[in-house]
Amino acid sequence: MSDELQILLVEDDEDARSNLADILELDGHQIHLAGSFAEVRQQGSRPEISLVILDRQLPDGVAEEELPGLKKYLPHAEFIVVTGYADMENTIAALQLGVVDYILKPIYPDAIRKSAARIAKQKRTEYELSKEQRFASQVLATAEAIVLVLDHHGCVIRFNPYFTQITGWQRQDLYGKDWFQYCIPQPDRPRIQEVFNQTIREEKTTGVLNAVLTRDGRQRQIRWSNTTLPNDDGKPVSVLAVGVDVTDLIEAQQLAGRSQRLAAIGQTVAGLAHESRNALHRIQASVEILQLDIPPESDLREEVDSIQRASIELHSTLEEVRQFAAPIHLHREPASLVEIWRRVWGYLQPLAAGREVELVERTCGCDIRVDVDVMRMEQVFRNLFENALAACRDPVQILINCHCDGPDDVILDIEDNGPGLESEQREKLFEPFYTTKSRGTGLGMSIVQRILDAHGGTIQVAEPKRSGARFLIRLAKDEGACGMEGKQQQEAEHA
Repeated sequence: MSDELQILLVEDDEDARSNLADILELDGHQIHLAGSFAEVRQQGSRPEISLVILDRQLPDGVAEEELPGLKKYLPHAEFIVVTGYADMENTIAALQLGVVDYILKPIYPDAIRKSAARIAKQKRTEYELSKEQRFASQVLATAEAIVLVLDHHGCVIRFNPYFTQITGWQRQDLYGKDWFQYCIPQPDRPRIQEVFNQTIREEKTTGVLNAVLTRDGRQRQIRWSNTTLPNDDGKPVSVLAVGVDVTDLIEAQQLAGRSQRLAAIGQTVAGLAHESRNALHRIQASVEILQLDIPPESDLREEVDSIQRASIELHSTLEEVRQFAAPIHLHREPASLVEIWRRVWGYLQPLAAGREVELVERTCGCDIRVDVDVMRMEQVFRNLFENALAACRDPVQILINCHCDGPDDVILDIEDNGPGLESEQREKLFEPFYTTKSRGTGLGMSIVQRILDAHGGTIQVAEPKRSGARFLIRLAKDEGACGMEGKQQQEAEHA
């Protein structure tokens, strides 16, 4: 923007109007003329006008009375009032109406030129600031990076649209709320709180990686760079955090690493199975011969039976590892999730015999159907239920909350009332061979994750609503997922 203005001269004296026009044109300003307030109104809206030089007393009115109406026609203009009969009351009234200058006649050329130059400089500054603001707003709106501002207590002041896009949080959800309580998983809070404190102390905190909770309880991995925002005295009063979502990158790295580990496990297991199968068969055959020769009531029979059990356990372990390392081939078919988990729960009743156990179901009223390998999904529920039964003391309560997430997905929220998971367990739960049990391969949850990955779904550890372990499973629904039973129930509720 240049320093030249488009100026409207409103003056009924032709000589005075002509003189003013000549003076202002010396500085390159473009001059427009009017002889009365009525003529200004007749010209209609003039948004291009930056400055109006207005004679206070015109034949059809005075400036103090006409200014509010003129501003509707000249929305971007500043006003200078000139008069030959100034008094304090009228001057104050004009300034209260937003007049930027009040000049007495006769008008000195330098005075009017300096006033116009000052306004031109102001307009240029406003234009540059507006341009910078538009640019900053455009960057905030389009950049695929999180921009987050927290006050010195860690409460949310603002964030950009990209944060809403990846987390689902709206401004009204988080404004003024504690960032750590709402958006940081419990195990990470002490570490991230310390990072925040370091930033407030103006220590360098870049490359910080942590999980952020989305509105629906999922987690996104964000890499942050932080700095402080000072007040006018230079004292840090808030923290500016810029974050990059690296969830997909981390998942790709983990998947690649898992694939490499699986390949190595597969080769190892193939060799073990080859070498061990014949030996296990010989052991089993020898044990069966001994069982025929040794009476059931003999003390030696108990030792022989123990050898047989150990042989079976070893065979089961090898088979479990082999299944884990082998590629998963799905045989998909439309199925009801409710029916699958209820069937698995029925299978496990002998395991829970004599115990006080309860499965609590909550659904959204739809007969949710998914396109899955039914046997594989039974394996998922079996692992989750068996883990809960093993971890919980009586009375055991396992809660399944199943609901639609939009037209395409279904969310399974599964939670027990056991002791929950420690920080290390959360981090390593899905790693192969990680277990806290005295017996077992530590492959159960890894197999669960592989099965859900093969279905295009996900599983993650979520913040518990009570003391136990909580998992969120996301699966794609089958087309026409809401069955007639669910529709009839919804119609009945509406009726």
